[in-house]
Amino acid sequence: MTTVRFIRQPTAEETAIERLLSAADEAFVPPLTDDARATVSRPGDGPGPTSIEEYVAACLDRPLLGAFDGGQLVGFASLEPRTDGGPLADYTPTTHVSVLVVDEAYRGEGIATRCYENLLDTLPSKLPQSAISTKTWSTNRAHIAILGSLGFDCVHRVEDDREPGVDTVYYARRLP
Repeated sequence: MTTVRFIRQPTAEETAIERLLSAADEAFVPPLTDDARATVSRPGDGPGPTSIEEYVAACLDRPLLGAFDGGQLVGFASLEPRTDGGPLADYTPTTHVSVLVVDEAYRGEGIATRCYENLLDTLPSKLPQSAISTKTWSTNRAHIAILGSLGFDCVHRVEDDREPGVDTVYYARRLP
Protein backbone atom coordinates (compact mmCIF):
# COMPACT_ATOMS: atom_id res chain seq x y z
CA MET A 1 0.00 0.00 0.00
CA THR A 2 1.45 3.35 -1.03
CA THR A 3 1.17 6.15 1.53
CA VAL A 4 1.54 9.87 0.93
CA ARG A 5 3.07 12.12 3.58
CA PHE A 6 5.31 15.14 4.01
CA ILE A 7 9.01 14.34 4.18
CA ARG A 8 10.46 15.75 7.40
CA GLN A 9 14.12 15.24 6.49
CA PRO A 10 14.48 15.59 2.71
CA THR A 11 18.23 14.91 2.77
CA ALA A 12 17.48 11.36 3.96
CA GLU A 13 15.75 10.80 0.60
CA GLU A 14 18.42 12.43 -1.58
CA THR A 15 19.47 9.20 -3.32
CA ALA A 16 15.86 8.22 -4.04
CA ILE A 17 15.04 11.71 -5.34
CA GLU A 18 18.05 11.58 -7.67
CA ARG A 19 17.00 8.09 -8.86
CA LEU A 20 13.44 9.21 -9.59
CA LEU A 21 14.53 12.39 -11.40
CA SER A 22 17.12 10.52 -13.48
CA ALA A 23 14.62 7.83 -14.47
CA ALA A 24 11.99 10.44 -15.43
CA ASP A 25 14.39 12.82 -17.24
CA GLU A 26 13.28 11.96 -20.78
CA ALA A 27 9.56 11.91 -19.84
CA PHE A 28 9.60 15.71 -19.39
CA VAL A 29 9.27 18.11 -22.35
CA PRO A 30 11.97 19.20 -22.79
CA PRO A 31 13.97 16.64 -20.77
CA LEU A 32 15.18 17.86 -17.38
CA THR A 33 18.80 17.75 -18.55
CA ASP A 34 18.22 19.53 -21.86
CA ASP A 35 19.73 23.03 -22.12
CA ALA A 36 16.36 24.20 -23.51
CA ARG A 37 14.97 23.79 -19.95
CA ALA A 38 16.64 27.07 -19.00
CA THR A 39 14.35 29.01 -21.35
CA VAL A 40 11.02 27.39 -20.38
CA SER A 41 8.58 29.84 -18.83
CA ARG A 42 8.58 29.82 -15.03
CA PRO A 43 6.71 31.70 -12.36
CA GLY A 44 9.86 33.13 -10.73
CA ASP A 45 13.00 34.93 -11.78
CA GLY A 46 15.90 33.48 -13.69
CA PRO A 47 16.50 30.25 -15.54
CA GLY A 48 15.63 26.89 -14.08
CA PRO A 49 17.89 23.91 -13.45
CA THR A 50 19.27 21.94 -16.40
CA SER A 51 20.96 19.04 -14.60
CA ILE A 52 19.75 16.30 -12.30
CA GLU A 53 22.13 17.60 -9.61
CA GLU A 54 20.57 21.07 -9.82
CA TYR A 55 17.07 19.60 -9.62
CA VAL A 56 18.02 17.47 -6.61
CA ALA A 57 19.52 20.50 -4.84
CA ALA A 58 16.40 22.59 -5.56
CA CYS A 59 14.11 19.81 -4.31
CA LEU A 60 16.09 19.31 -1.10
CA ASP A 61 15.80 23.03 -0.41
CA ARG A 62 11.97 22.95 -0.52
CA PRO A 63 9.13 21.23 1.29
CA LEU A 64 8.55 17.77 -0.17
CA LEU A 65 5.53 15.52 -0.26
CA GLY A 66 6.49 11.88 -0.72
CA ALA A 67 4.74 8.71 -1.83
CA PHE A 68 6.15 5.64 -0.11
CA ASP A 69 5.72 1.93 -0.75
CA GLY A 70 6.88 0.55 2.55
CA GLY A 71 10.01 2.57 3.21
CA GLN A 72 10.82 3.22 -0.46
CA LEU A 73 10.16 6.63 -2.02
CA VAL A 74 8.24 5.96 -5.25
CA GLY A 75 7.10 9.50 -6.02
CA PHE A 76 7.34 13.04 -4.75
CA ALA A 77 6.17 16.60 -5.21
CA SER A 78 8.56 19.49 -4.63
CA LEU A 79 6.70 22.52 -3.28
CA GLU A 80 7.66 26.13 -3.70
CA PRO A 81 5.98 29.04 -1.94
CA ARG A 82 5.37 31.75 -4.58
CA THR A 83 4.48 35.33 -3.73
CA ASP A 84 5.56 37.09 -6.91
CA GLY A 85 3.32 38.02 -9.81
CA GLY A 86 3.91 36.73 -13.29
CA PRO A 87 1.56 34.16 -14.80
CA LEU A 88 0.18 33.23 -11.36
CA ALA A 89 -0.39 36.81 -10.14
CA ASP A 90 -4.12 36.28 -9.54
CA TYR A 91 -3.36 33.22 -7.37
CA THR A 92 -0.48 34.45 -5.23
CA PRO A 93 0.54 33.73 -2.64
CA THR A 94 0.43 30.11 -3.79
CA THR A 95 1.97 26.78 -2.96
CA HIS A 96 3.47 25.86 -6.32
CA VAL A 97 4.12 22.22 -7.24
CA SER A 98 7.39 22.77 -9.08
CA VAL A 99 8.26 19.10 -9.71
CA LEU A 100 6.04 16.02 -9.55
CA VAL A 101 7.57 12.63 -10.31
CA VAL A 102 6.19 9.11 -9.91
CA ASP A 103 8.29 6.00 -10.50
CA GLU A 104 7.29 4.50 -13.86
CA ALA A 105 6.39 1.16 -12.21
CA TYR A 106 3.84 2.99 -10.02
CA ARG A 107 2.24 5.22 -12.64
CA GLY A 108 -1.46 4.73 -13.20
CA GLU A 109 -2.06 3.86 -9.52
CA GLY A 110 -3.39 7.29 -8.56
CA ILE A 111 -0.28 8.45 -6.71
CA ALA A 112 -0.12 11.88 -8.38
CA THR A 113 -3.82 12.38 -7.67
CA ARG A 114 -3.30 11.42 -4.02
CA CYS A 115 -0.40 13.88 -3.78
CA TYR A 116 -2.65 16.72 -4.96
CA GLU A 117 -5.51 15.56 -2.71
CA ASN A 118 -3.13 15.58 0.25
CA LEU A 119 -2.11 19.15 -0.55
CA LEU A 120 -5.73 20.23 -0.91
CA ASP A 121 -6.66 18.61 2.42
CA THR A 122 -3.63 19.09 4.68
CA LEU A 123 -1.35 21.85 3.47
CA PRO A 124 1.18 22.65 6.24
CA SER A 125 0.79 26.10 7.79
CA LYS A 126 4.29 27.15 6.72
CA LEU A 127 3.12 27.11 3.08
CA PRO A 128 0.78 29.68 1.46
CA GLN A 129 -2.81 28.72 2.17
CA SER A 130 -4.67 30.69 -0.53
CA ALA A 131 -4.01 28.54 -3.64
CA ILE A 132 -2.16 25.59 -5.11
CA SER A 133 -0.59 25.93 -8.54
CA THR A 134 1.59 24.06 -10.99
CA LYS A 135 2.73 24.17 -14.59
CA THR A 136 3.12 21.45 -17.15
CA TRP A 137 3.23 21.04 -20.90
CA SER A 138 0.17 20.99 -23.13
CA THR A 139 0.69 17.39 -24.28
CA ASN A 140 0.95 16.00 -20.73
CA ARG A 141 -2.60 14.66 -20.91
CA ALA A 142 -2.43 12.48 -17.78
CA HIS A 143 -1.31 15.37 -15.55
CA ILE A 144 -3.85 17.76 -17.08
CA ALA A 145 -6.64 15.20 -16.56
CA ILE A 146 -5.71 14.90 -12.86
CA LEU A 147 -5.72 18.67 -12.46
CA GLY A 148 -9.10 18.99 -14.18
CA SER A 149 -10.63 16.25 -12.05
CA LEU A 150 -9.55 18.12 -8.91
CA GLY A 151 -11.00 21.48 -9.98
CA PHE A 152 -7.83 23.22 -11.14
CA ASP A 153 -8.24 25.81 -13.89
CA CYS A 154 -5.84 26.56 -16.71
CA VAL A 155 -4.90 30.15 -15.87
CA HIS A 156 -2.11 30.93 -18.36
CA ARG A 157 -0.63 29.49 -21.55
CA VAL A 158 2.71 30.24 -23.22
CA GLU A 159 2.46 29.01 -26.81
CA ASP A 160 5.33 26.99 -28.29
CA ASP A 161 7.34 27.53 -25.08
CA ARG A 162 8.64 23.97 -24.81
CA GLU A 163 9.06 23.24 -28.51
CA PRO A 164 7.00 23.97 -31.61
CA GLY A 165 3.43 22.88 -30.88
CA VAL A 166 4.04 22.29 -27.15
CA ASP A 167 2.86 25.03 -24.83
CA THR A 168 3.62 25.64 -21.17
CA VAL A 169 0.33 25.67 -19.28
CA TYR A 170 -0.22 26.97 -15.76
CA TYR A 171 -2.95 25.56 -13.54
CA ALA A 172 -4.22 26.84 -10.19
CA ARG A 173 -6.95 26.26 -7.66
CA ARG A 174 -7.95 28.55 -4.84
CA LEU A 175 -8.26 27.00 -1.40
CA PRO A 176 -11.33 27.60 0.78
